[in-house]
Amino acid sequence: MSLFEKLDARITGISNGLLLVLNFFFIFLVPFLPTSMHQETGTIIFTMIFLSSVFALETNRKLIFSIAIIAVITEWIAFILDLPTLNLISQLVNILFFQLIVIKLIVQIAKSKKADSSVILESVNGYLMLGLLFTTWVAIATFVDPHAFSFQSEDPRLQDFSYFTFITMTTLGYGDVTPQLPFSRALAMLISTAGQIYVAVIIAMLVGKYASAGKSEE
Repeated sequence: MSLFEKLDARITGISNGLLLVLNFFFIFLVPFLPTSMHQETGTIIFTMIFLSSVFALETNRKLIFSIAIIAVITEWIAFILDLPTLNLISQLVNILFFQLIVIKLIVQIAKSKKADSSVILESVNGYLMLGLLFTTWVAIATFVDPHAFSFQSEDPRLQDFSYFTFITMTTLGYGDVTPQLPFSRALAMLISTAGQIYVAVIIAMLVGKYASAGKSEE
């Protein structure tokens, strides 16, 4: 492995570590902040997630970086102007970006030769990014019809959408937030199914790589 390849692998590893920290902070720690800080803090963290996601990938960084820049710009314009149409455009760009990141991470995991710590890190990030993807879908569904889900707040925020998404992905489902319309029920089923399929597929790949590495050593 050349010096450049080693440096590139190092950058990818550090970026994946940073991405995990950012995802963890956004999903689990931002809700502890005052509600008035949620939107601004979420926008800042999303910006960092967009940029770190690019360098967490091994290929196609230029294309993903271009989309990340568009996502960052639309995210901040939507935050500053707070116009419904701009918010919708921003969410649609976010969906495209998160979808590409999840797909690229899965391909990256599939192409890896062994199940080392970096692959496990990518697997966790892929799951969390899948959650952010569906969080955005829930936000759009609520934008289309505010009665799509039975959120307790009349003005649900990103953390509310994130809460419902991850509770559904893990099939925990407390029942405090439920889909109320046919399309939102379909979305909830998609979220829970996709979450379980992701876990099953990734575990199968990791076990296969671990077993293959064990045979190679013998």
